[in-house]
Amino acid sequence: MIANHNCKEVSIFEVGPRDGLQPEPVFIPTEKKIELVNRLTDAGCKRIEVTSFVHPRWVPQMADSKEVLAGIRKKEGVTYNALIPNLKGLELAMECGLKEVVTIMSTSESHNKKNLNMSTGDSLKEIEQINKVAAKNGVKVRSYIATVFGCPIEGEMSPQRALEIALKLEEYGSYEISLGDTTGMANPVSAYEIPKMINEKLTGAKLAVHYHKYHGLEFANNLASFEAGIRIFDGAAGGLGGCPYAPGAKGNCQTEILVEMFQRMGIETGIDLKQIYEAGEYAQTLSTLLHSRCV
Repeated sequence: MIANHNCKEVSIFEVGPRDGLQPEPVFIPTEKKIELVNRLTDAGCKRIEVTSFVHPRWVPQMADSKEVLAGIRKKEGVTYNALIPNLKGLELAMECGLKEVVTIMSTSESHNKKNLNMSTGDSLKEIEQINKVAAKNGVKVRSYIATVFGCPIEGEMSPQRALEIALKLEEYGSYEISLGDTTGMANPVSAYEIPKMINEKLTGAKLAVHYHKYHGLEFANNLASFEAGIRIFDGAAGGLGGCPYAPGAKGNCQTEILVEMFQRMGIETGIDLKQIYEAGEYAQTLSTLLHSRCV
């Protein structure tokens, strides 16, 4: 099947500066976060999730979001965005001049309450309002759905629930939806079947996948989703990160290996392989978690 594909290009959505660094317990100096974003820009990353506007009480690592956004070297043609949990986060992102924001919610009630301190129903209402305000201000909204392939608290999740949420997010105006494997519970079968099922039901929004580390299985999962027709893949330079409110999170799919995998398949990402490996190595120097857990 793979040998017969006609795809020549995929898009990599880089989440390292936000999702990669957010669980780090030791505060990383602002200038080092800026340096990471600049290295990713230089490597050719066209879409970079720089930070988040979550209250510092919940994610202390992101307390310098405004300073990071003000300090990075912005390049024409590159989209810089930030995760926002609510309307207040949108307001702060717009104050920083962002034209794209990212929302998140879970299929799992337990994880959503732990991660966002609200029910999934309330999250949907919040995202609906975010989309309305964003649209009026010319801001695009990308939306994550977490725990699509399983929840560390509730276990197996119904793919139908992810579909229902995806269709709501599309209805509200989210232009792109990323399916999250929050703690590496996906396998190549679910990574093929679930994105394919949801992608076939969407009429306007694009679909992405976001796999977390599990002993290399994340690359098999990305490949399975590629076979299912997905062309947008999330990754974090250095393989850092994971949800701080998800027991067992081991980090994100490593961007540089993802890029090399596609490059070896003859598929372009627009990212320079040498430079993204160097950016990944730099990202790893910022982590204290990396060497203290199984990655």
